[in-house]
Amino acid sequence: MDKTSLFNLALNAIGARSNIASPTENSREAQVCSLWYPVVMDQVLSAAPWPELTKLASLTLLDTRDPEIAWVSTNARPGYTYAYAIPADCAQPQYLTNFDRFLVTAYGTGQSLDTNTENAILAYTSNAVQASAWSPSLQMAFVYALASHIVMPLSGKVARAKQMVDQANAFIMQAREQASNTSMEQFDTVPDWISARGYAGTTLGQRYVYPYGDLLAAS
Repeated sequence: MDKTSLFNLALNAIGARSNIASPTENSREAQVCSLWYPVVMDQVLSAAPWPELTKLASLTLLDTRDPEIAWVSTNARPGYTYAYAIPADCAQPQYLTNFDRFLVTAYGTGQSLDTNTENAILAYTSNAVQASAWSPSLQMAFVYALASHIVMPLSGKVARAKQMVDQANAFIMQAREQASNTSMEQFDTVPDWISARGYAGTTLGQRYVYPYGDLLAAS
């Protein structure tokens, strides 16, 4: 599975009359697919925590805020102590390994991940994994997402565009549900009937997972 294969699957999904031989060929089909390719890649990779693309990285520290000194523009956002560099191949942050809260914000000419966790380790979706290593679900989510964007400029079929969006979102929702159902993390909580009697006990608190990107929408 390479870029040419993905483009041809999307073209077949919208009922195009012919395939392409290369993404760089001089054809309307190749040009439209290439135009939408990076946009669709960002949309799909950020929309669900795809397991085959999930990586861990120890984050590089950019700045530590001293609470005794007034805040300056190179510090993490107020309320956070540490500003970390985001991995270059990060398509979508997922969670810190201690599930502490964090914020992604502008930092200089790029972005930073601001948190109160020292020596933070981030789980994130990587955009550096080749399509040949994608699961069938991710491949088809991308194909239908790309098809939803190219169908109007190539054929003008509004109903087909909506159909492609629905197909892509179905695969994305399936990936979200599978990720939720396969989590092995254990979090202690105190039952309500015990809390009502005045016993608080010890809890690990809630875990923070970075919000997914939006589902696709038909234009």
